[in-house]
Amino acid sequence: MPFISILLIVFGIIYLIKPDIFRRGIWRKTAVTQQVFSEKNYLIYMRVLGAVFIAAGIIIWVLKK
Repeated sequence: MPFISILLIVFGIIYLIKPDIFRRGIWRKTAVTQQVFSEKNYLIYMRVLGAVFIAAGIIIWVLKK
């Protein structure tokens, strides 16, 4: 099992379950998406990013076999 695909899937699940995980501390000041997007749009962005991570992890997993 490729480690990268598992890592992508885990991060995708984390982003789907808790999309505001990086909304604190230094991330709040440095992340461009948090400064540009509204609260609602940021949550949508993170959930879509999580779905993309999961899809990429599954694709990598299937192609490595």
